[in-house]
Amino acid sequence: MIHTIVALFFFQNLIEEAELQDTGTSNRKVGHETLMADYFLEDPKYSEDIFQHRFRISKRLFLKIVSDVEANDSWFQEALDPRGRKGFTSLQKVTSAIKQLATGSTSDENDEYLHMTERTSHECLEYFCDTVCKIYAPEFLRRPTSHDMALLYEDHEEKHHLPGIPGSLD
Repeated sequence: MIHTIVALFFFQNLIEEAELQDTGTSNRKVGHETLMADYFLEDPKYSEDIFQHRFRISKRLFLKIVSDVEANDSWFQEALDPRGRKGFTSLQKVTSAIKQLATGSTSDENDEYLHMTERTSHECLEYFCDTVCKIYAPEFLRRPTSHDMALLYEDHEEKHHLPGIPGSLD
């Protein structure tokens, strides 16, 4: 009896989620169009300074990461979902992940702007972190080489006009 009730609740939740997502295709499109108009069209609503402030990253670097992530993980490529509806774009998925990482926002905060469910937003974050580590770890998550240190010294001297160590690292 209890198993039947649990199964009924499970399927009821699935049906409710499916009904909410039935309008998902048009909402996904609205979310993508809003994102494009705000930041990525030729004459966006918000400047690059605002973009950098909101995402804690330059737009150029953001777009490079989107391109790299999309090229290295098919999950980020726009495709049809299992029900045959158009999925989220790579820009929406990466925006969700970077916004969560940059601002500490929760997964459900992307619901209104990107029209993305909490579960999908959380998946974006997980896939993004895995993919970024796979792509960039060999180059950026390693001990600095002597060449790297020389470049750091040069940059520090150029910026602060003081030769030597770039400051305390502890």
